[in-house]
Amino acid sequence: MMPKVRRWVFFLVTFFALFLGDLAVARAAAPGWSLLDEVRSLTEKNYAGPLNRAALEAGAVQGLVESLGDPYSEYIAPEDLPSFASSLNDEYTGVGVVFQEIEGQVVISNIIPGSPAARLGVAPGSVLMAVDGRPVKGLPLEEIGRLLSGKPGTYVDLTVTLPGGGSRRSYYLRREVIRPPVVSSRLLAGPVGYLYLRSFPYWAPAEVETALAELEARGARGIILDLRGNPGGYLDAALEIASLFLLPDKPVVQVVGRDKKVTVLRSRGPGQDLPLVVLVDRGTASAAELLAGALQGNRAAILIGTRTYGKGALQTIFPLSNGGALKLTTAYYRTPAGQAIDGVGLIPDIEVTEGRKQLDRALKVLRAQIAPPLVVGNLACR
Repeated sequence: MMPKVRRWVFFLVTFFALFLGDLAVARAAAPGWSLLDEVRSLTEKNYAGPLNRAALEAGAVQGLVESLGDPYSEYIAPEDLPSFASSLNDEYTGVGVVFQEIEGQVVISNIIPGSPAARLGVAPGSVLMAVDGRPVKGLPLEEIGRLLSGKPGTYVDLTVTLPGGGSRRSYYLRREVIRPPVVSSRLLAGPVGYLYLRSFPYWAPAEVETALAELEARGARGIILDLRGNPGGYLDAALEIASLFLLPDKPVVQVVGRDKKVTVLRSRGPGQDLPLVVLVDRGTASAAELLAGALQGNRAAILIGTRTYGKGALQTIFPLSNGGALKLTTAYYRTPAGQAIDGVGLIPDIEVTEGRKQLDRALKVLRAQIAPPLVVGNLACR
């Protein structure tokens, strides 16, 4: 009697031989076959379990993109595309409350200016008790965020306890697209204008231009541009902001495509002539590195801080027929002088590793540049 193991092997070999015969026929019938189509066809014809063709297709696409070995290329499923777009645009649909968990309570720590919550007077420090009647205590913060989110124009009911252990109050808020400010600015002693840029959504250039005009109107004689922790964003936004600081036709960035052809993108101006310091750190990445590299490369700014992240890859978003998208690295960029950024980063002109001392050093550098000359007799000295 044939042992069980040998019978099983014989069974497997027999079926494998049959499959080989089928494959030979398939190859002869379809000279243009591909391995992916082959596996798909065999799976659909022979798999004994239930098949979800959409899941199979998505898995195949995911595997194809992952095989590139590129951390920045990815397949975006249709259900993930709205949140991806919101993240890229630095916006979301909600009511404008920022919350965190403190000692087991969900505390509203900040209100986005101009948001529905701000217009109806929701106070920072209030404790969020319920969303649409559902208690939020003990829920993950991500789940609370999903409860507050929804389609623009829909409504949500927030129940809060007012700051200081006050009475309960409900707010009926209309959801809308929230665009948190990406620029914050203030005038420091010197007088030096300080401008912090959080990211590069498409509307960032307008905010930067407004902030610069306000700082100059208030008498700023030098500018600190803080790009620390800035993860980047839109290439066009970085180019427009570079043009606010650089004179027309100055090189901003070299873009290297798949054919190794180099394209130089240039400033459109108007530029400005105030002394400029740019703060950078390990969190300065992508479009933020592009901007910092352009200003450093044109000697329009002094970089202070630590080496930057080193993301010099540009991605293009391609819409797909299933409602998803393909994010694919299509080019790399270099500084105006041709220095690679990807995997390397930018080296600051003045290295200061401790975060709290970076701003102090920037102020010292700028104040030395804008200080009035010391007059001794008929000589002016600095």
